[in-house]
Amino acid sequence: MAAWGMLTPAIVMFTVFVIVPAVVGIALSFMEWDFFNPPTFVGFDNYSRLITDPDMWQALGVTIQYVFLGVIPTILLGFMLAVLINVNMPGVPVLRVLYFVPVVLSVAVSAVLWSFMYDPRQGPIAALLRLLGLPPVDFLNSEVLALPSLVLMMIWLALPIVIIFYLAGLQRVPEDIYSAAALDGAGPWRMLWSMTWPNVMPTTYVVVVLQVINFVANSLDVSLIMTGGGPLGATRSLALLAYEQAFSFQDVGYASALSIFQLLLIVGIVALGRVLGSRSTR
Repeated sequence: MAAWGMLTPAIVMFTVFVIVPAVVGIALSFMEWDFFNPPTFVGFDNYSRLITDPDMWQALGVTIQYVFLGVIPTILLGFMLAVLINVNMPGVPVLRVLYFVPVVLSVAVSAVLWSFMYDPRQGPIAALLRLLGLPPVDFLNSEVLALPSLVLMMIWLALPIVIIFYLAGLQRVPEDIYSAAALDGAGPWRMLWSMTWPNVMPTTYVVVVLQVINFVANSLDVSLIMTGGGPLGATRSLALLAYEQAFSFQDVGYASALSIFQLLLIVGIVALGRVLGSRSTR
């Protein structure tokens, strides 16, 4: 009874704010609704439209770019920084404090901060370029640079959690294997890539799944605040497209279908990650 008493508030909140909206979203994906008139059942029309919508395919391509440009650097940087933080070196205590700073800031505050950094007139990056005799670059209004600029900011936000996961994984690596490797003449890099990296592979699979979900779902806040999906849809992800359909065009049914499609993508990725993770632990 005590355990259920402690769990009940979380279960109620999860049901009210996650389960119920998810069920309602699934139902609305089969309807046409504009917030004002009663919903009308349209069957699979929203899903048929989804398949033939060029904006959806563009947003899907952008979402895939978010994942490929963001996940791999986040994994590698997080692993290397975790290894660095896990050893006793001068300056490491300061680094252990600084790496957690992005977690303290909200996504909105971080987006405003990075928008100022990218500002071609007053931002520090533009000032540095002028100091080097180079013309300033309008990162957020460039079709080529806007998406990588947003991905860089998302990597910065994701690194603290990845580092924490890898620190936990590094604590489980037995020390005796390093002693045996040192006796065999293995150097630091050989130990890192041949012993440390394979031993944290189960952690890597978990981190990969979580970061894929992060770059698929959380691109909404960043792109909405920093670029609004522009220029010319270069940073509009599936999440932002669904948001625009619901709140700019009042097409809640189609927005729900887009959200369900995104949910299926995430479920597929999680299922694939579980399969790969289970194989790696055998």
